Amino acid sequence: MKHVTFLNINEEKREKFIFNKSGKYIVFFHNLSGKFFFDLKAKGIDLDIYGLFVGRNKNQFKVETIQRHIAPESTSNLLIKGVFYDESKFIYQGLIRIEKEAQKSHAYQKNQNIIMSDKCFIDSRPFLEILANDVFCTHGSTTGKLNQNKIYYLQTRMLDKSAAEKLLIDGFIREITAKIGEYGHKIS
Repeated sequence: MKHVTFLNINEEKREKFIFNKSGKYIVFFHNLSGKFFFDLKAKGIDLDIYGLFVGRNKNQFKVETIQRHIAPESTSNLLIKGVFYDESKFIYQGLIRIEKEAQKSHAYQKNQNIIMSDKCFIDSRPFLEILANDVFCTHGSTTGKLNQNKIYYLQTRMLDKSAAEKLLIDGFIREITAKIGEYGHKIS
C-alpha cells in the first residue's frame, strides 16, 4: 500500500507525521520553511522524505527535520536538494534519532546544495542520536558551486553558459523530480 503526502505551501509550518502502520510512505515539500517530525512507531515502515528548494532574490528558508525511529525494523530515507541564487538563504538542521527499542532500523539523511551566487548563505547541519546498537544510519551534507569544467565542456558542444548551467541544475534536481514522478506527481 502506498501513502503519498505532499506539502507545497509557502508559509512557516510545523508538522508532525506519525506512522503507526507498516507500509510505504512518501512525503514531499517544496520551498517550505518549518519544523517537521517523522515518528516511525510500527515495524515495517518504509518512509521516503524529499525536499526541493530553489532560492532567488532574498528568499529565506529555515527547515528542521526529525526522523525518530521508535519501533524496530523500520526505514527512513531523507533527501533534500537546493539551488540558491542572488542573496537567498537556506538553513537546515536534521536529526535522526534511533530509540533503544528500534533495533534493526535503517535511516539515511542527505542534504545537497548548489550555490549560484557568492551572496547566498547556506547552513546545513545533519545530526545522529543512536541509542540502539543494531542499526544502519548515515548522514551527510554537501554545498558547492557548479563544476566549471562541465560548463566549459557543454559550451564546446554549442551551448551558451546559461543553457549549460540550466542543464547541470536540471540534472542535479532530477533525482527528486524522477522519484516523485514515479508516484504520478509532477513538480511545477
